Amino acid sequence: MTEFIQAVWQKLAEHIGHETATFALAIIGSAIIWPSLAWCGGKLLQARDFWRSRQRALGAVGQTQTPDGAREGKGVWTLRPITPPENYKNNVLGSRILAIANLKGGVGKTTIAANIAAHLSHDENWQKRVLLIDLDYQGSLSSMVFPDGQTWLPPKGTDSVATLALSGDVAPSTFLQACKKSPVEPRLKVVTAHYDLAQADNRLLVEWLLNKKNKDHRDLRRKFADLLMGRSYQPSEMRYNLAKLLHSEAVRENFDLVIIDCPPRLTAGTIQALCASSHVLIPTLLDHPSGESVVSFCDQIEGLKASGICPYLSYVGIVASRHAAQQNAWLGVRNEIQDQINLRNLKCGFLPSQTFIPQTVAMVRNSEEGIAYFSLQGSQPAANAKQAIVTLAEHVAAQICVPRVPSFARDLQLVLPVAAE
Repeated sequence: MTEFIQAVWQKLAEHIGHETATFALAIIGSAIIWPSLAWCGGKLLQARDFWRSRQRALGAVGQTQTPDGAREGKGVWTLRPITPPENYKNNVLGSRILAIANLKGGVGKTTIAANIAAHLSHDENWQKRVLLIDLDYQGSLSSMVFPDGQTWLPPKGTDSVATLALSGDVAPSTFLQACKKSPVEPRLKVVTAHYDLAQADNRLLVEWLLNKKNKDHRDLRRKFADLLMGRSYQPSEMRYNLAKLLHSEAVRENFDLVIIDCPPRLTAGTIQALCASSHVLIPTLLDHPSGESVVSFCDQIEGLKASGICPYLSYVGIVASRHAAQQNAWLGVRNEIQDQINLRNLKCGFLPSQTFIPQTVAMVRNSEEGIAYFSLQGSQPAANAKQAIVTLAEHVAAQICVPRVPSFARDLQLVLPVAAE
């Protein structure tokens, strides 16, 4: 090897001089040696983390010791290190991504997500390109948007689009092609979920706790640049998979608003949704068990924000669903929930009662036939329900800075002929 280097130096010296040849050889050597050292260092760090992975996993789920005995710890999701994507703060604050979440089931999350999306995409004053993301493996949102049966199901032997998105295994361009268009409103598209998502949630958690190295999707130029910068090894950071996808330029250019329907559990999908979102809306029933769930969920969100997991997440607020306006008991429950929230100094509160979604037979019946917004008509209860949906959707739009269509643009659409597809 030494003889080879000397021969190279002599050849260079003959053409460019001794001093210049020595300098050039030093530069070439540094360009080879430093990336090699960085690569070796990355492999050593990877081996270290593999050695520590069992301790890391057990520590994340372990109990804490108190004078009164063992108690459950803070949970896995605040596990350090926390490594947000590049430019994460600006991407979150500049996005319009709404997570609709509560850790209690049956509180109307799916109904509210679908109907808000329907109004903001369909109404002539809004006409927004809306993406609905179903993160519940039961696929309730998917089947509501596509009530005609099996068209939304993933082909046999393949995973749902939601699984691919959470796994970080799909490029933005492929993701956009996989989004399904609503049969009623072309501006409304859906990321569907199915039962494979339940297994994916478990797999993602285990792989992340064990610090499994992700596939490297970078091109060769980016890999070499990272070697030169000493970034040869980057630990797994599953919590931001969805954020990287939704904050990509391709997705942001194709949608004005993203609404994520979260499952009633603090799963990998829910955490990813909170990390990707700029805002969160919390639906609830106005009863005591549901009220306790709201307060507990707000506490957990504050813990995640304080830990630096999703520090820029803002509240839209709390909204009641299946609301019986003629009953006075709901007012007391709402006040109790708000008092508990104020006692904990949580920056969250109830939306105006005009946004509460009423309990109507029409909402339940129509949800089996598709999104209720598109078919609510005829009776006074149906009209009241639709008005509540409109009021809620427009309140949410104002909170997260989604603009209306300018009046001159609407007038122009009436004048110009519609182009044939």
